[in-house]
Amino acid sequence: MPQALPSLIPTLIFDLDGTLTDSKPGIVGCLREVLEARKMSDYGDLDRFIGPPVEQWSEELLPQGSAEDRTALARAYRACYDRVGWSNNSVYPGVAEMLAELHREGFPLYVCTSKHEHFAVRILESFGIAQYFKGIYGDRIDYESHTKSDLLARVLSRQEIDHASVWMVGDRSFDIEAAHLNGIRCLGARWGYGTPEEWAQADAVAATPADVMGIVRAHVPGAAAAPRSALA
Repeated sequence: MPQALPSLIPTLIFDLDGTLTDSKPGIVGCLREVLEARKMSDYGDLDRFIGPPVEQWSEELLPQGSAEDRTALARAYRACYDRVGWSNNSVYPGVAEMLAELHREGFPLYVCTSKHEHFAVRILESFGIAQYFKGIYGDRIDYESHTKSDLLARVLSRQEIDHASVWMVGDRSFDIEAAHLNGIRCLGARWGYGTPEEWAQADAVAATPADVMGIVRAHVPGAAAAPRSALA
């Protein structure tokens, strides 16, 4: 029987790519398709583009390109992702069970992703896990800023979430930096695409989705401490 939580139940805001779903095949596949169509071959390891917004990696790939060139590249990528990329996705083992347990225990759950919002909703609904979230927030073309930090700030503001009782849960440095810039804690998801150097910046690290509940419980004032091995 799960231990009862103290009265203050933390809010958890989850990243999507690399945290809830393994989206690498769809993202990398569409990136490679649009780059090869433009005869661009010197792009290196594409895994580094899993996480940051499209606008960020289009600048890196076209450092001498015009704004129109970058917009066209982003548009071609999103067209590919809309057609086939989004479906080349899978939920990480243990994530559905983790979300069901957190939801059952009364944790307010949200998603904040650099992926366009309609893609995020479509993906989560297709896997039957959208039901666990009070809100799913992603990027939109009309937003002035596309940084993860500003996207997260929008969620915190719109939902009037207490900064003292919320965690960002994500696998990359983008999630950790966004959390800290907004004055909240970040729980590193070690099963995702990040590196030990990135996870070292987090306030705590979960090795598997099953560890999330125990780590968050351990950081609630008045809660019993979790085993040390679960925090690293």
